[in-house]
Amino acid sequence: MTSVDPYQITLGITQRISCFLSMIGSLMIISQISRSPFNRSKTQQRLILGISICDFNTSAMWFFSNLFMPPGSALAAVGNQATCDAHGFIILFNCTSGVLYMCALQLQYLWAVKYGWPERKIRKIEPYLHGFPIVFSLATATTGLALKLYNPAGWNCWIGPLPSDCVSSHQVKKGGTDLTETNCERGDNAEIYRWAFFYAPLWVAIIFCLFVMYELYKSVYKVERRSRRSREIFDLNTSFKNSMQYSYEVKIQSYLYAGSFFTVWTFPTIVRLIQLFGGSIHPLLIILAGTFVGSQGCFNCLIYFRPRYKKCTLPSKPLRLWKLVHSTLFFCCFTEDYTNDSKDYLPSESSLHPDHHHKSSANSHVQEEKVEIEPCDE
Repeated sequence: MTSVDPYQITLGITQRISCFLSMIGSLMIISQISRSPFNRSKTQQRLILGISICDFNTSAMWFFSNLFMPPGSALAAVGNQATCDAHGFIILFNCTSGVLYMCALQLQYLWAVKYGWPERKIRKIEPYLHGFPIVFSLATATTGLALKLYNPAGWNCWIGPLPSDCVSSHQVKKGGTDLTETNCERGDNAEIYRWAFFYAPLWVAIIFCLFVMYELYKSVYKVERRSRRSREIFDLNTSFKNSMQYSYEVKIQSYLYAGSFFTVWTFPTIVRLIQLFGGSIHPLLIILAGTFVGSQGCFNCLIYFRPRYKKCTLPSKPLRLWKLVHSTLFFCCFTEDYTNDSKDYLPSESSLHPDHHHKSSANSHVQEEKVEIEPCDE
């Protein structure tokens, strides 16, 4: 009887738990945005919708990965090379799209908060915010299919060589081997394409998001500092307190989105770096990478519904959570209208900073962020 690697079993369990939670979280966001005309009218919400669709697709493919992988390549694998190609194509397309959509979301934050662009101006450029992630991802995924790059690689079908220990043509050209040509049956130079098609764009995206977060911090800090200087004027004005609170909420939401994005892809990148430099990878690191990589939708759900959860007046935390799940996933038997987010629309832009009218669009972005919340009073 063939022994089964306990690390492989652990990975199979932990990854499917994280992927299942990610699918649930992504569906909650998709439901909340798609069922609300008010949310659908906002660029920010539509970008989050795009991210959530990509997250759901990747989590679903990882959850059912054994159905696509060839026998012997993974635990209980029952697929073939054709299904492996389809699996790799869908994974690369949705992973890359999700990464670039996150950049588009952060760029929208930057335009709205720092540069004060109104919604109507951002809406004119919105097709490019959707178009670039889709076109770039489709191009790289299709190229990978044409070059036969998708092969069993750990827990899924991904860009990798077949056999896994074959010598690529790039290594042959570098020397240090007796071979005169590659012995890879598929996925020649996979390590180069892996970084060119995904990991290099991924970390360019992460650096870009960190840069945007820094710029947002500076912008919000300047607004708060000017507000503190004007405290004597606005001390009795509710709009002053609102503006401070809303600026703080925007900053926190932005940091959380970027932080979760960074967290999810840290362990997979470490694994690939070790592979790139020829090191040995501890199975525990593979478990962490496989578990975190499928959890983006879960993290985004916690961030997206965090303001609504905080605003909920139900005394029981389990009841608060059930209210959110009930209203988004089981809305067919939910009597209240939880898609009418327009009633949480905040005061007029000019009332938030009457002496800084040029910052009104930044407050408009805050309004869009507050669209996500709604009380759950009984």
